[in-house]
Amino acid sequence: MGPALEHMTFDELSELYRVEMNGSLLSPARRDLFRAMADLLTRLRGEYEKQLALDPDSVMCEGAEHRRKSAERLCKEIMRVRATKVCNMAFLGALGSKNSLDMLTEEERSYYYKVLEASKAHLSEVDRLRGKRVTVATHIDEIPAKDVPKDLKEGAPEETSEEIVPEKAPDVPPAEIPPEEPAEEFPEPDDGFPPEEVMAEWAEEPEAMAPISEVPAEEPEPSLEPVLVRILEDLPPFAGPSRDYKLSKEDVVTVPKMMAEALINSGMAVAVDPSP
Repeated sequence: MGPALEHMTFDELSELYRVEMNGSLLSPARRDLFRAMADLLTRLRGEYEKQLALDPDSVMCEGAEHRRKSAERLCKEIMRVRATKVCNMAFLGALGSKNSLDMLTEEERSYYYKVLEASKAHLSEVDRLRGKRVTVATHIDEIPAKDVPKDLKEGAPEETSEEIVPEKAPDVPPAEIPPEEPAEEFPEPDDGFPPEEVMAEWAEEPEAMAPISEVPAEEPEPSLEPVLVRILEDLPPFAGPSRDYKLSKEDVVTVPKMMAEALINSGMAVAVDPSP
């Protein structure tokens, strides 16, 4: 697997997660989606380790760690939801539906064909167990040709256009046919099974895809509750849980609780009471 064509941002990952969770159909995605997500997680891991080496107790380190964990969670959810949608498409394809694979990545296309073949084999399992013969549909005027061994073709005499007239067979005297006796009727045995019902054929085009199971809403973490603070000195840019921050002295901003505590404990900010 080669490198990503272009770096993916955390905002791009969050937008893709929102679209996939709110839609029942597969949404368009970049061709290098899997490589881009892997590259993003690797870069976020590197940023966290860099801040950890500089100051493990700093607000920048805590923000980098939270963003890394959030990105890992979003990637797993995107993978789960898209895999479920691809699996539904493959199963409907096994039933005869015509699916467009334009929105699938290379990895998802491979997964689609694997599920498609497994679904076809599973749906024909009963026919296989009862020994049903698989026939190949041919045109009504088409007569399947039989394979003739090559050595027989070479040794066979050439066909002639002369018609061969068979010799007349001697007359055979008619034999006496005994009178037919009425056949003795036997009652059909009752096997105790109900008459076989004809199963309805699968519809070629289903109306809608199977619904995606909804993910239970996660309760907000206490560490992410917003806290209003006033900045006491100019701070270098740093990454927060959901955005980047560039704060200057006397700025009054709302930050997550865990970041506010780190800023207050380090003497870089003070809490502000929003009540009048």
